Amino acid sequence: MNLLDTNLSAIEEQFDVIIAGGGPAGSAAAIAAARAGCSVLVVDRGIHPRPKVCGCCLAPAGIEALTQLGASSVLNEAQQLSTVRLECGDRIIQMRREGGVAIGRDELDESLLRVAAESGCVILMGSAASFDVDGSVVVRQDKIVRRIRSRVRIAADGLQGTSLDGMSKFEWRVSKSSRMGFGATVDGAALDICREQILMSVHTGGYIGAVRLANGRIDIAAAAHPSIIRGAGGVAPLAAQWLGSHLRIGAGLGAAEWRGTPFLTRRRMQLAYKDVLVAGDASGYVEPFTGEGMSWALATGLAAGNHASAMILSNASSNQWPRIANRIVHSSRMRCWITARLLRHPRLLRSAMHTAQFFPSVADRVASAFGSNLDATIYSRIFTKPAP
Repeated sequence: MNLLDTNLSAIEEQFDVIIAGGGPAGSAAAIAAARAGCSVLVVDRGIHPRPKVCGCCLAPAGIEALTQLGASSVLNEAQQLSTVRLECGDRIIQMRREGGVAIGRDELDESLLRVAAESGCVILMGSAASFDVDGSVVVRQDKIVRRIRSRVRIAADGLQGTSLDGMSKFEWRVSKSSRMGFGATVDGAALDICREQILMSVHTGGYIGAVRLANGRIDIAAAAHPSIIRGAGGVAPLAAQWLGSHLRIGAGLGAAEWRGTPFLTRRRMQLAYKDVLVAGDASGYVEPFTGEGMSWALATGLAAGNHASAMILSNASSNQWPRIANRIVHSSRMRCWITARLLRHPRLLRSAMHTAQFFPSVADRVASAFGSNLDATIYSRIFTKPAP
């Protein structure tokens, strides 16, 4: 039986928790809520495995969140990472950054959803969820449309999610200086890049990263201003231009299946209201140059699932959720925001890199700091109250 192949017409009319989105945040929330004893429905628009624009680097904080979920086995085949190669113009520095892994989003998403299904969650693939103001969720799968109810709803359907479109309180506020993301997974022979290394190359108007996955293929992810993409003639020519000497003869980036994102840096006007919690990328995002995006999603998803179960037990309210979510990711996203500002000034970055060459241990500590201090245990340590 395929645990990820459920028919909408066959499910119950009510669940404790309904989650829109089956990415890292949605799956983490589902697993946490199910293991707390809740009945859980996950509604995901995609059919897995599915490709996503993602740097595919999971930092130590994300690995810790998976350990807390009891789902660390999904990383058994992941590629270990140990160094970062940062390039900007004629400046190049190598920094130690151990403890992270590279894993394709298609592999991670499907594996986590299977863990959720094995934990008792009902998974609806190829389906769309719309949160209604009356507290229900309208679910569409092919020609079937049903209205399902729950005690808590979690929006975890990412930057392009539509589950909250009917609820004006959750409008986006998009940064005027935001860039767009694009990426692809290419054959391992396309680029000259070492295993265990993250390649990051910074240019005027954006940056590009690449990492070799355990299966030998290479994930490429970038962020750029739309005018830069147009000026280069598209994302494939721009990627080829920015990757420069790392391209091997006949790389064929133009034949790759390139995917894009909307403007990256944004935040929700509100993260909770009544029975609704917002987690992961659906709550807000900052250009993820530091490779922490998946860790943010896993940590906030884990906390959202825990908080949903506490709400059902009347031990918590949705009013507490914004403080919890912001406390988990605030310092990390602020550091990422500052980094994104620095990247907009390549000359200043090159000066910093020049200085770092004389203090390699300091550069190593800076690189290792990214993704190492998300606190996915904040919920259990501070906000959980004992059951009455």
